[in-house]
Amino acid sequence: MPPELQDIELWQTNRRTFLKAAILTGALSQLSFLQSCSDDEIEKGNDLLTGEQVTIIKSVLLILFPNDGNGPSADDLHSYEYIMWVLKDPGANQENNKYVIDGIDWTNEASEKLYEEKYINLDEKQKEKLISKFLEVDYGHDWCSILITLILESLLLDALYGGNPDGIGWKWLNHSQGFPQPTEELRYDNLLQTVRLTS
Repeated sequence: MPPELQDIELWQTNRRTFLKAAILTGALSQLSFLQSCSDDEIEKGNDLLTGEQVTIIKSVLLILFPNDGNGPSADDLHSYEYIMWVLKDPGANQENNKYVIDGIDWTNEASEKLYEEKYINLDEKQKEKLISKFLEVDYGHDWCSILITLILESLLLDALYGGNPDGIGWKWLNHSQGFPQPTEELRYDNLLQTVRLTS
């Protein structure tokens, strides 16, 4: 079992605290460094992930939250873009971020063990079967659970975080967002300072 699993409960607590604070205060940050996943990023990667890692995580997100006609998919929700915001958040716990990134590599390792092929070389049915098998092991299950949590956050939070473009998640849930909504004056570092002072 990867050592990062020992901190899984702390990770979940931190995510819940952050989400609750963001929802309760209604103050969501600006994402000046957020970028969409372009073809160039898939090919070359970015400053955190290789191109192969980008391809793997986007594929796994779509398997976990597919375009099945029952609502927005992870792609529709821009879940990858939201996860990149989470990974680039300067206030984030770097061990937690490492766990998310390590899971991408564990997926590739599982693929090579099961199919003797890299994940990106599998067909869609093989990828789905692999993720199903991956869910049977503790660290794979926990990693996928974290991704699902992040997908749900991308569905619920304001588009300023990179997910939920045009409120697509809110529309699907028939949810009326709260007021006041985020403004340019609200910055993430100020939000963090407020949360620290009140906790």
